[in-house]
Amino acid sequence: MKRTLLLALLLFAAFSIYAQTALSGKVVDIDNDKDPLPFATVQVYKNGAFYQGTTTDLDGNYYFSNIDPGTYDLQVDYTGYPPTKLTAIPVKAGQTNFANVEMSSNGGIALDVVVVTDFKVPLIEQDNTTSGQTVTSEQIRNLPTRNINQIASITAGASSADEGGAINIRGSRSNATDYYVDGVRVSAVSIPDSEIEQLQVVTGGLEARYGDVTGGIISITTKGFSDQFRVNAEAETSEGLDAYGNSLVGVSFTGPLLRNKKKDAVLGYRLSARYTYQEDDDPSAVPIFRAKDDVIAALEENPVIRRGGRNLVAADFLTSADANSLKTRPFEEASTLNLNGNITARLSDAIDVTVTGAYGDNSNQFTPGENGAGNWRLLNAQNNPTAFSQNYRGNVRLRHRLGGNGVADGGSGKSSVLQNASYNLQFTVENRTSSVADPRHGENFFDYGHVGTFDIDYIPIYGIRPDTANPLEIVTFHSDYREVLRSYDPSTSSNPVLTNYNNFFGYGADEIFNSDVSALSGGGTQGPTLDGGFATINGRTQTLFTDQWGFNSNVGTVYNLYQKTDNDLYTFQANASFEIVPGSSDKSRHSIQLGVWYEQRTDRAYSLNPRALWTVGRQLVNRHIPSVAETNRVVDSVALLLGEDVRTVAVLAPTVDNIDGQFYRSIRERLGVPLDQHVNIDGLDPSQLSLDLFSARELTFNNLLNYYGYDYLGNEFNGSFDDFFTLDPNTGERAFNVAPNRPIYAAAYIQDKFTINKMIFRLGLRVERFDANTKVLKDPYSLYEIIGADDFHSNFGGTQPGNIGADYAVYTSEENGTEVQAYRSGDAWFLPDGSPTNGPQEIDGIRSGLVFPKYANPLVNNLGANFIKSDEFTVDDSFKDYEVQFNVLPRLAFSFPISDDANFFAHYDVLVQRPPSGSIATPLDYFFFVENAGSRTFSNSALRPERTVDYKVGFKTRLSNTSALTLEAYYREMRDMIQLRTYFPVPLVQQYTTFDNQDFGTVKGFALTYDLRRTANFTINANYTLQFADGTGSNATSQRGLGNRGNLRTLFPLDFDERHRFNLVLDYRLDSRSSAPKFLHNAGINLQSSAVTGRPYTATFLPEEFGGSGTRGAINGSRQPLTLTLNGQVSKDITFGQNSQVNIYFRVSNILDRRNVLNVYSATGSPTDPGFLQSIFGLDQIRSLEGGTRPVESYLATYQQRVLNPDFFTLPRRMFVGAIFSL
Repeated sequence: MKRTLLLALLLFAAFSIYAQTALSGKVVDIDNDKDPLPFATVQVYKNGAFYQGTTTDLDGNYYFSNIDPGTYDLQVDYTGYPPTKLTAIPVKAGQTNFANVEMSSNGGIALDVVVVTDFKVPLIEQDNTTSGQTVTSEQIRNLPTRNINQIASITAGASSADEGGAINIRGSRSNATDYYVDGVRVSAVSIPDSEIEQLQVVTGGLEARYGDVTGGIISITTKGFSDQFRVNAEAETSEGLDAYGNSLVGVSFTGPLLRNKKKDAVLGYRLSARYTYQEDDDPSAVPIFRAKDDVIAALEENPVIRRGGRNLVAADFLTSADANSLKTRPFEEASTLNLNGNITARLSDAIDVTVTGAYGDNSNQFTPGENGAGNWRLLNAQNNPTAFSQNYRGNVRLRHRLGGNGVADGGSGKSSVLQNASYNLQFTVENRTSSVADPRHGENFFDYGHVGTFDIDYIPIYGIRPDTANPLEIVTFHSDYREVLRSYDPSTSSNPVLTNYNNFFGYGADEIFNSDVSALSGGGTQGPTLDGGFATINGRTQTLFTDQWGFNSNVGTVYNLYQKTDNDLYTFQANASFEIVPGSSDKSRHSIQLGVWYEQRTDRAYSLNPRALWTVGRQLVNRHIPSVAETNRVVDSVALLLGEDVRTVAVLAPTVDNIDGQFYRSIRERLGVPLDQHVNIDGLDPSQLSLDLFSARELTFNNLLNYYGYDYLGNEFNGSFDDFFTLDPNTGERAFNVAPNRPIYAAAYIQDKFTINKMIFRLGLRVERFDANTKVLKDPYSLYEIIGADDFHSNFGGTQPGNIGADYAVYTSEENGTEVQAYRSGDAWFLPDGSPTNGPQEIDGIRSGLVFPKYANPLVNNLGANFIKSDEFTVDDSFKDYEVQFNVLPRLAFSFPISDDANFFAHYDVLVQRPPSGSIATPLDYFFFVENAGSRTFSNSALRPERTVDYKVGFKTRLSNTSALTLEAYYREMRDMIQLRTYFPVPLVQQYTTFDNQDFGTVKGFALTYDLRRTANFTINANYTLQFADGTGSNATSQRGLGNRGNLRTLFPLDFDERHRFNLVLDYRLDSRSSAPKFLHNAGINLQSSAVTGRPYTATFLPEEFGGSGTRGAINGSRQPLTLTLNGQVSKDITFGQNSQVNIYFRVSNILDRRNVLNVYSATGSPTDPGFLQSIFGLDQIRSLEGGTRPVESYLATYQQRVLNPDFFTLPRRMFVGAIFSL
């Protein structure tokens, strides 16, 4: 069955998001009681280029199915009537758009005369069964923002905390919002706003063609080619207007490449490019503090000083006079290059092929630890790393319209029942890569921690004992080797500033610390050692010197992370649509859509903490040399003074243990050193070291390396989960290759839209299949499989209670015991007699967390935690295939036109989304499960899709000829949301934390939207949303720290709950026919404002330096202040020549320059004062510093700088001037 379904999915492979976007209408004679005009020729044009043609049926109806969203012109020709054209018809995605044409024969036909009428968008869209908003390219150009999320946030029900912030749609989490570009779901949006033809925000009433989403959809349609060659250019800058240095330049080219005999363009293209540069891509509304350049230079020379007999961080003595207050974050540059293109070939009137492509290249310099512990900004911003990302997307779409437009056959007078049939085939490839590293060292991993050359020698030490042959005599013997530091040369350092941490010791490059050659055990001169004689050594800096007051990282800090990701996405789609018209096409049309979708992801990630390589290497390089033995070979002899006697003592080679490990062997092979000779890793140059000297296990055991889709050296690996545990036949060892994450998603849907007694119904059914395509633990309560009750009692006797199932896990009273202590099925626990309990805490012995399950494989009892590391372990001992998830999702909606001026609508949707986070668990995680259970959170590949049930009812009514009011009430129920959970009790580790489908939430809301079309030069779009978004968790980790045994099941306001939100977009524009002075013609002003009541937070009563503890009141029971934002743009179109135009504009974000609050300190509710200094804890802190070596004034100055957190406020006022040229 599964193979049959998979084959079917592969054959069909998915739907197009543009399925059943249609343009329909009726052509009538306005002079004759609006009689229909059959067989009229109807043609649509896009950007001046012929797009498609048809003829009207017997009832005068025309229908264009399966067309792209956008803006069209429509021309109708009919014998005896002058040609009539409707211009600027907006066609919205996913719905049938209506445009009726009225023709008149009065006055006859004038040659070369076309009657042109501007299309008036109807206020009441009776066919629209979805909630949301569509924004056209003209509206986008007039808005005072260039950010897609900000544009989307003006929709009722959509919210964003700040401009460009993540979008929450109707109380859903931000990761529940999906983005589509030209019908393809994308992971990254890299489309400039100037290339957007239409942006659609769908907040509810999702059609069956949408899937794998539980929030909403932001769908972008890009512009197509033009009938004439056109060049568009744009430039924008904030230079000279504000301090943030934002600029962009862009250009696009479009036009035909080939025309047919009718001079219609049949091959056309559109190419665009945009480059954006931002000196500061996240401006701060509060001052930014950065130490002065001369202060930083002095600190870099001497980062550590000696005062009062103590070694202290020199930066601890800085005062407020040593720092500059800045408006722009230093060393935070960002740049983006976007390239987009499409080519469309119209092979015939019925077949077209479109090839689109996009490329994005981004670089973003950032401050590590920004606004948190270890902030680099004050002292180390000059070393800020840069994150790089690139993405490309290619898409090929074949569209074939099979015909059947409803025209009567011959003279029969009957129209065909099956009409407007078409299908699409579409294939998409997307790739996204990213990387980040320290800018000074890149992939030179051993440079990250290198601070110089340490000359370390290993000298013999000797012991004495009575001679066994003559007890009165003393025997001297070589007992061991001692590590002796001879000298330190900092001149070879790869990190000169880190090297200067050792300056206060006063060591010279030629200084000899220890000249000992040999000594008795405990004798000789002891000089400085690596562990105690330096502030920093290769790979490690004493934590005492790494930061200033615990707030800011010290100068010279190295970014200790190398990371890269590589994500591929392959999507194949197909869909079909057609109309069934058994009777009159006006009343009995059934619009059928059906399709399938197949998607395969391949995700890879690799991260390394390079500085720790020196520490790991130091631990491993001589670990095979434990001591010396008298039977070892003699390598030398020394004369040792013992009292007045001089004794000759043999120097023995070290003992060599043949232990597992690669590094100690590989480094000696590279250096040409025998195994029984010590190696000083700190005397080597970084260029002599590399990752391949280590084995995978040596690096992964120490948690400095994590990866999937790569081998441990960072080379791509394409194997399976099982390959990790497969022994290499040549070495007998595991290669530790981790397979990439390769989830598979597939879906199929069918939908019918039809009308009964003027009521428009949309009935859809969608089936989604999700396969994580990996192995998961057989039992999340145990690393190893536990025997079932049937097998246990069959093998070991005893009575199995009647209510205990065959596969219930069995726990015994002792290790490998036979006396039952408890049974368990999933999360349900039972006593030995089968009585159910409320949890393991009610069972004697089990409640302690020390449990003894009866394992299915007896070998586990012998090896315990190390069984997974043994050669006897097999994948079946712990893992099973992911259980493929099938979800059947009904989609129901209807629209009831009460009259031409009012409409009632409602919908019911069931939505699911594959696990958006916490789902990539690898064999590497399980291999070190026992070692890491107490210190990390594990991902869980067994997560199920999240689920949402969405209800809505609404009413829309016309208020005047140019205005309408929409009222909507909605309810959402969210289940199986991902949240942290702790499993207890778990053998070997007692408990561990992972993710599970635990969270639940409800959203209740009411939305009111007022739409005023152009009236007296004004347009207004205003909406108000009242919402109650409650749940058990706001994100996948929000319950961390709230309890480790059982999740909270009480609903509380979610972090992104906004009780009241009001949005307003007001546009005032004068056209060329205005009576205003001519210089104001084609000019306008656009204002966009939002007012939002504060989001919730959890108040605390114990102030801490930068937070608080001890919950005061309920979770999220307090509210932040109201936020008010006003943005504006003034623009003017200037026409020159015949077809050339320039649009000049000046726009301002946050005109009022309000410091809107996004977060507060939980103990005070203030965004600028945690309340710590006034508390007893703060007063104790100050008293402890008074009279000490470090001045209180320095602490207070640094603390006050650090308290001002830019993340607690919205973006400040920003101003831009720009121009858009159309030639």
